Amino acid sequence: MNADTFLNLINTWQFNIIALLIVMVIFVQFYKLAVVGARKDGAVTVVLQSIGGISILVLAPFYPMKFASDPKIYLFLFIAIIFYALNDRIEATVRKHLDVSLYSILNQFSRVFLVLYGLFLLGEDLVPQKLIGGALILLGSMALFYRRGKIHLNRYVILSMLASFFIATAIIIDVDISTYFNLPLYIMITLIVPSVIIFLADRFSLRDIHEEFRSERMKYHLITGIAWGLLILFMIRALQLGEVIIVAPLIAVSVLLNVIVAYFFHNERSHLPRKIIISLVIILGIYLTVA
Repeated sequence: MNADTFLNLINTWQFNIIALLIVMVIFVQFYKLAVVGARKDGAVTVVLQSIGGISILVLAPFYPMKFASDPKIYLFLFIAIIFYALNDRIEATVRKHLDVSLYSILNQFSRVFLVLYGLFLLGEDLVPQKLIGGALILLGSMALFYRRGKIHLNRYVILSMLASFFIATAIIIDVDISTYFNLPLYIMITLIVPSVIIFLADRFSLRDIHEEFRSERMKYHLITGIAWGLLILFMIRALQLGEVIIVAPLIAVSVLLNVIVAYFFHNERSHLPRKIIISLVIILGIYLTVA
């Protein structure tokens, strides 16, 4: 395979979807290993973000070097980054305490908020299938906690829903901002700047960060951090190159993959049939929200 053929391949949505699904499974599975046992959740978040932000710069020369010239772009980017920071910080604690399969399903809750934002903030048409799709995601997620006629939610489930709200808000503000920048540089900004915000806002020191990085989980930090940067890159490229109606449901397949992989990788064997059915319902719901 010559260089031109390779470049043509990596600039297809099919390649980016396959790469994204592989990297997303790696990221989700190893994130759990990276945070379990962490003394300071904020410190491990900064470690992972820093690794992801720095490592992705290796790919910067392969993308056009450009920067936004409109100051408003930087203002919106900074506002979005605040919500990214809130999401990233909460995610570390939630992923630490919830099963991988459980959080993979709950993480799709952000789609419900995106549908609501589209209707009430962006003035999109009230399309019944979008409402049905959002309802399927919501009901599917809640079905995980339905026991004996009641829905049982713990603090980490509620925090995961709050994180979904923050990431959906960031995405709404951050729509297409990446197109104004060199893509790896943009990813670096959206990882490193939130890490600085978390460091300034949370109660831990540089020594805590160093100790976390040098812990026995260092290999998990490296794998998760590198996968984080690549995940964002492949996701953006897949959405840029392909049609949303095809790409979004395929991305959602990662929910099912993570449920299955967690069964073997983390020995998460409880309620597997229910989780698989709910994953399929959520994939259908996501398809309806973008169809």
